[in-house]
Amino acid sequence: MNNVNEIEESPDFIKDQRDWLNEHKQVRGLSWAQLHSLIGRPAATLSLFSSGKYNGGPAAGGNGEIAKQIYRYRQTLTRQAELKYEAPEIPGYFETRTAKEVMHLLSWAQRGRMTLWAGGPGTGKTSAAKEYAERASNVWYVEILKSTKTISALCTRVLEAMRDFTAPPGTARMSAYVMGKMRDTQGLLILDDAQHLDVDQIEEVRGWFDLTGVGVAFLGNEKVVSRMEGGARKAEFAQLYSRVGLRMIRSLPLRDDVDALAAAWGVENADVMAMLQKIGSRPGGLRSCTYAMELAAMLASGENSELELRHLERAWSQLSTHPVAA
Repeated sequence: MNNVNEIEESPDFIKDQRDWLNEHKQVRGLSWAQLHSLIGRPAATLSLFSSGKYNGGPAAGGNGEIAKQIYRYRQTLTRQAELKYEAPEIPGYFETRTAKEVMHLLSWAQRGRMTLWAGGPGTGKTSAAKEYAERASNVWYVEILKSTKTISALCTRVLEAMRDFTAPPGTARMSAYVMGKMRDTQGLLILDDAQHLDVDQIEEVRGWFDLTGVGVAFLGNEKVVSRMEGGARKAEFAQLYSRVGLRMIRSLPLRDDVDALAAAWGVENADVMAMLQKIGSRPGGLRSCTYAMELAAMLASGENSELELRHLERAWSQLSTHPVAA
């Protein structure tokens, strides 16, 4: 990739970027608003530039600066295309023993029950939950963000999962609207990263559960369990936790889970499989295995070679500051 700041803002350079932009817009069927998001210049500015009518001075970013920004975008597209060619195809959803357990827990929850899954990162709970939401009807998967700090914010996230953007204003009215959407649906609300929910939000969810009969599944890390089972807030969560009918805890992936990942990648090399087991036994689990396999496959492809242990070891050494002993 070239350093754009070293390129001369010549009339030929500006014309080349203008011609490319017009062709790119037409071929891709993009609007100026979409190109604004991709390039970082206002839609009106890009439109004027494309027709040769932009007269903004240096302070506003003259034609040369706009041309450079378009060139940066072109270089980004070129590099992404190169990576797409080099990068291997990452396997989609594949069934592991842990995934089957998550599916069972979610199926149970959709019977109008409340369930809890607590696990470390990379155990596959999120991919299993999303897959369940794709397979079953009236399942609303919601990833709780740290910014989801209020009941109204939680209601908004739930309604987004329901693809409903017409809720009335006000926390109480929004919550009542959510309950109206849930009632008599035999639905399931999946709350992923539930460790970010506070006491008031969890109590609101308990109210939805009690008043609508909707199933609820809390997915999160081990903090979810420790908060509800003990500590200073044990009494605050008592009413909720007494309703949890099925609990599962999994800190790391099982060996069978890593074997399933290896099979999904088409790994048959025993040394590579053993290395994957070592990576999978660390925090990050299957996610770390996927990142390592993706990079290892790219390294092997660059050598026109079959993926071998040395590729995976090199990939892992680049991804981790704590290499796994061979």
